[in-house]
Parts: sequence; C-alpha cells; structure tokens
Amino acid sequence: MDLIRQRVALTLEYADPMGFLAALRNAEPLVAASGLEAAIRHLRTRELREWKHTREAALFCHGLSGLIGFPVLLGRQEAQDYDFVARCIVGSADSFLFVQLKEVVPPDLSAKASVQAAIDRLEKYVDSKDLTVALYLNRPVRFDPRTITLPTVPLAGLWVFGAITSDRLEWALWGDLLTTREGIRFRYPGSEMG
Repeated sequence: MDLIRQRVALTLEYADPMGFLAALRNAEPLVAASGLEAAIRHLRTRELREWKHTREAALFCHGLSGLIGFPVLLGRQEAQDYDFVARCIVGSADSFLFVQLKEVVPPDLSAKASVQAAIDRLEKYVDSKDLTVALYLNRPVRFDPRTITLPTVPLAGLWVFGAITSDRLEWALWGDLLTTREGIRFRYPGSEMG
C-alpha cells in the first residue's frame, strides 16, 4: 500500500457499522409507510447518495467482519478511486482496504444489469493494485461465483454482496473472488426485532 494512502487512512474517523445498520433497520418501516417517492425511499437522489453509499459500505464491512472474525470499521472518505476505507485491527496490526463500491442495479432500473457486466466495466481501473471492489448485488437473483470471468486489471480484492431473502434480513458475501469463490451468510443487524 502506498504511504500517502496509509497516512490518509490513519487520519480518518472510523465507526462500527452495526449501530448504523441497526438504526437504519428501525427506520425502514417508517420510510416504507411514508408515501415518499421511490427515489427518496431508496436513497437514489443526489442529496441522499452519500447515505446510500454509507449503507452499502456498512453492509460490506459487517459481512467482512463475520467472515474474518474481527470487527471491520468503516471510514467514510471518498477519493479519486475509492468510496470508503475499511479498517481492521488485529492485535497491534492495522489493515486497510480502499474500497470502490459498484452496484448491479434493480431490474426496474436496468433489466440488462449483471454481475459480469459490472466486472467487465472494471477494465477502466488501470492503476488499481491497491483498490478493492465491493459489488452490491441489488436484485433478486441466484448468484453463482463460479460462473464469472475475473477482470484482467490488477485489483487488491473483488467481493460481491447482497440480500439473499426477499425480506432482506439474510445477506451473503462472496470473495475475495480473486482467491476463492466461497461465500458466507450473515444477518442484517437489528433484524432480530422484526
């Protein structure tokens, strides 16, 4: 990792994503019943974009925590080629992931969107050896990581995550796809309440 990135990462404020996600989970029924237009309910306006990305980043960090068995904290910092920084402290060692979020949008926004198409678009990242890509699968589909063709650009990591039940309580995280095609299941924090 380059020294400048590491210095930036050390200056960020980090938070545990669980509290943020649990608070969002409690607010979701109110938002759903609000009658607000769909773009606002789904955080798809320019003003709400930051919160949409924060939610997705928090879900990725929460899933990654379950996979590695240590808390993965979220540092909100959008830069030239990444959307946030994930931090894990094991003993006295700090590990950072500089993560670019991508999305396979719901079918009502694009019927043709797919995991492979999103991966194919990663070819534009020519200097990306420190970049981890987290691809949010935001549509009901069965995902088989063995069917994808990996990008030819050098990446630090490639992950796919998304809800695997229609009530969006159960989620999965697959990856790092550059080294394994395995995945884990995890529950949305706060979903025990309903």
